[in-house]
Amino acid sequence: MRKAGKLLASTVIVSTLVVGSSAAYMTTSNSEAQAAEQVQKWGQGVGGSSGTNTQSTSETNAQIPWYKYEGYTTYDPYFTLDYNFVRASKYDNVTIDGYKVDPKAYKDYAYSKKVYDTTVDFNDKNEVIQISFKTKPNTVTKEAFKKAHASNDMGEEGPDSGNGTMIPYNTNEASYKAFFDENGYLTKIIYGQ
Repeated sequence: MRKAGKLLASTVIVSTLVVGSSAAYMTTSNSEAQAAEQVQKWGQGVGGSSGTNTQSTSETNAQIPWYKYEGYTTYDPYFTLDYNFVRASKYDNVTIDGYKVDPKAYKDYAYSKKVYDTTVDFNDKNEVIQISFKTKPNTVTKEAFKKAHASNDMGEEGPDSGNGTMIPYNTNEASYKAFFDENGYLTKIIYGQ
């Protein structure tokens, strides 16, 4: 009888923990709605290759890597180390919160728009000339970032206007810059100009 009581008590505790932990994270009953809420709150990135084959033969066209990120970049900055993000950066094909820098647009600044924690700069023809976003403090190290972006054309590391450093990277048609604090952690990335 005593063993049965212990078994029943431990079953109740385990059941409570499992049900309790599940209930703590649920805000809606639909799993698709829950996923949409998390994407809206935090952000989500996806990457790959895109391209269309306009030839009728079995030859394949070169595919351009792409990456799309939606949401707050300060929630999980590890997407900046993602292989697809790095390749898409090289090919000027990164979209952040629905915007992508047009490397061929003239660079005269007209106005900015804030989307989540991203700032998008436009010229007077409404073309995106620069995108800047911050990352979560004390998460991505300079060494990890440099290692992940080693395949891209890195410029000379130099001081930032603050106490940190900045590393420029050349892309196929433009550039991006990574900013690090005095402790060597990624703080911000700017695409364009």
